[in-house]
Amino acid sequence: MVEEIIMQYERISKERLNIILLIDTSKSMQGERIKQVNNAIKDIQNYLIDLQDENANIDFFLTLITFSTDASFYNNVRCENVLTFKYNGIKAAGWSNLEAAYSCLNSVLKKEKNGGIMPDFGGVAPIILLLTDGHPTTNHYKDELAGLKNNSWFKVALRYGVAIELDDNKTLKVLHDFVGANGDVIKCIDSSILKTIIKIIVLTASKVKSTSTNISVNYQNRNSLTVNQEMKQIIAEALVDVESWEW
Repeated sequence: MVEEIIMQYERISKERLNIILLIDTSKSMQGERIKQVNNAIKDIQNYLIDLQDENANIDFFLTLITFSTDASFYNNVRCENVLTFKYNGIKAAGWSNLEAAYSCLNSVLKKEKNGGIMPDFGGVAPIILLLTDGHPTTNHYKDELAGLKNNSWFKVALRYGVAIELDDNKTLKVLHDFVGANGDVIKCIDSSILKTIIKIIVLTASKVKSTSTNISVNYQNRNSLTVNQEMKQIIAEALVDVESWEW
């Protein structure tokens, strides 16, 4: 009985950090690009499991949203603790429906009691990463993005966009519109270092958030935007020597 009470207390007292990846799985992502993504996710999960074991105050949860002709949650699971998350890789095919991905994202950035994945009380602002190697097939994504920008959790989330082996203004604008002032857009000029870039962003942010009491803020806390600016600087410094980075 005592052990059950302790376990319940631990579940209530621990914060939850949601890490959400929006992954372009259109046909152009085939080959080295999707291979790098798959390897990055496997490494990230292993790292976060170790970090969670070391940290008594926070649990890490993963959400993978893949989008091509349509968008879906990986294995139809909207959110899973890193300890039990089962990942067997993803494949690429179809075209790029970013509108559907934004819709999936908006559906989970709600309190659990309202059908989302965010905690009903308190909470840590999530980390959201958008990976793409091209611009959306249609412009309908703009309406979904407008809805996201009115979402309280999206407003305070640390957001990053990674442009994979491209440098066209149209795609970069899409990523900058998504990120806003709460993160940055990173150009991955060579897909062979994509895994490293993904890991630096996600793991650096996760480690800092999990070890800093100043980062664990309620989504309504006005200081959360300042926190994201500090995080941007830390990640920017980590990305300087990306080609020689070793984990």
